[in-house]
Amino acid sequence: MIKQVFKSKDIWLLLDGRAGNMSQVLGVGKALNLQYKEILYEYNGFSNIPNLLLQNTIIHIDSSYRDQFRPPWPKIVIGCGRRSAPVGQWIKRKSNYQTSYIQILWPGYPFKNIDLIAIPKHDKISSKTNTIEFLTSPHIFDLKYLSSSKKLWSNKLNSLPSPRISVSIGGDTKKNKFLPSHTKLMIKFLLKLIGTKGSLMITTSRRTSQETYEIIKNELKFLGNRLKIWNTSYKTKNPYSGFLSHADAVAVTGDSISLCSEACSTGKPVLIFAPRNITTEKQKYFHECLIKKGMAMYLEKADINKIKMINYKPINESNKIAEEVKKRFLN
Repeated sequence: MIKQVFKSKDIWLLLDGRAGNMSQVLGVGKALNLQYKEILYEYNGFSNIPNLLLQNTIIHIDSSYRDQFRPPWPKIVIGCGRRSAPVGQWIKRKSNYQTSYIQILWPGYPFKNIDLIAIPKHDKISSKTNTIEFLTSPHIFDLKYLSSSKKLWSNKLNSLPSPRISVSIGGDTKKNKFLPSHTKLMIKFLLKLIGTKGSLMITTSRRTSQETYEIIKNELKFLGNRLKIWNTSYKTKNPYSGFLSHADAVAVTGDSISLCSEACSTGKPVLIFAPRNITTEKQKYFHECLIKKGMAMYLEKADINKIKMINYKPINESNKIAEEVKKRFLN
């Protein structure tokens, strides 16, 4: 049997400028191990209209980006988030239904004409003929990428004393604010964990407030060379992947399912900081799934002896989704 060679025009990745969505789409695209074309665009005010009204259209895409959406139409389109669903279905219609559309995350209604929908377990969506379920969010952090990151950052991070804890911080959400009291409590748990010899490697995100960053920087500056910190305001290269690859364990704020998922790609203990008053039921369910799988524990319960008992195979659900795409649409 002659193996089919796919060109970049055959697979389109819909990248809407939202970091969380883009990471998931790129993760699946990377896992396919085939050429693809990145379609980068932004939405306009029409994107607030429910999909039930948008159906299969691109009127909610800013007009300056629409010229990209023209034939030859691809064999596969992959998008993420509710707003991508009308775009994928519009391309499918324009291709005379020769294009297959793969949707990551539940799009709401209508959904029956979407060829495959990958939905997270914590969303608790009932199984349908065109759905598959994943545990952790897809992303680009496979073992090869982490290995190359370790080499790239080794000169700056190899000298850090163990235990080395990579700390990934999310922050404020639409529903909850990450308060100074939360930040100080997290710092307390982290310092207890590393003792007098260990080190912390901390990265913030776009949702991390300046107040949270300032508290972390000021409260931990006494660590001196045992502290590495990177904030989104820095002009230097983000060392996040280097931190993950050099860590003995990864601490994450539970508000970010993406950060938790990326931590699980390392095969290292995942320590979740999730105060009850800012943790939703959906987030809690996700955390408990990771804990039951033996991948994680809550940060406040962690000590060096306990985290050494956590042992699991690194997980990246990008591979699971990619294999399903290949099986159904690329044979």
